[in-house]
Amino acid sequence: MSDRQENEEPRQPRNLQGLLNFCTEITAREDTTGPSQLQTMDPERRAFLEEALTSMAVDGVKEMAKAVKSLYSESITMPGEDISKQKEAMAILEEYVDDLNYAMDLHKMGGYPILVQCLNSPHTSLRIGAATLIGDICQNYLYCQENMLALDIMPVLLLMLDTDEDTQARVKALYAISCVVRDCPKGEAEFLDADGLSYLMRAMQSGVEKLVIKSAFLLTKLVKKKDSNRATAVSMGFVEQLLTVLGSEKTDNISREHCTDALRTLALTYPPALAECLRPELNVSQILTSRLDDIKEKEETQEEECYIKEILELMERGSIGDSDESTNR
Repeated sequence: MSDRQENEEPRQPRNLQGLLNFCTEITAREDTTGPSQLQTMDPERRAFLEEALTSMAVDGVKEMAKAVKSLYSESITMPGEDISKQKEAMAILEEYVDDLNYAMDLHKMGGYPILVQCLNSPHTSLRIGAATLIGDICQNYLYCQENMLALDIMPVLLLMLDTDEDTQARVKALYAISCVVRDCPKGEAEFLDADGLSYLMRAMQSGVEKLVIKSAFLLTKLVKKKDSNRATAVSMGFVEQLLTVLGSEKTDNISREHCTDALRTLALTYPPALAECLRPELNVSQILTSRLDDIKEKEETQEEECYIKEILELMERGSIGDSDESTNR
């Protein structure tokens, strides 16, 4: 047996059969007196283990159904009510919805509409919980994205992002928006039709670290896909806004990395964005060169360093191109 095989951990079980196989493998490994190959579990022992595990198994669909029933309560709409049961229900759903099958089951049992209702709850914890669940449910699952969008969820999430009095609720609203929009043409269209980029701009201007990071991340995803998104972003002043964030001493490293990536993507894919970077009054070269001096060869900022170098190279080539064009006139 190779070192790699000997040190490799058994695959974690995801169902009853997997759990049985897991137990078989662990048992074989613990039997150091036997041969190194896995042994077939004794049928009687296997039957006993299967019965024990079945009795312990939780029916996820039933658990989710109970949680959804608990959420359908007037207390979610009334300030000052005890919502401990509803918070527990959210926690139960959170345990399951990362699995696509359970996320689809939640839709079939009528769980999506109540989550949308919870986004308007006077209880902050329920708004946060609902937005988190919506994001988890929709992440990379087109079926879930489209069925959630059918509930006209986009305006609700955008309003929550823009106006919620709780910062964490705003962060989770943006998380949900990003998960509904990414790799979903209908979601992207609804986001743009609702002037979503303006909401991203305001989130980026908020000074809240997580909002800056998530807005820059979503902006990067959007401008990678379409010229029309790049044109809109540049016309709205996103190049200047990104530079404002990057020029601030208060900006943290993670925000800088994501904002630099967004700027790099715009400059790389859309010539008018590069032209913006070349405007002398924006001091792009000075801002980026100064930052590069601060982070050079620091392991934790390697990605940002690469982005900065690429932008500076693009600007240098752009400047040479402008000079050549002027000479030929």
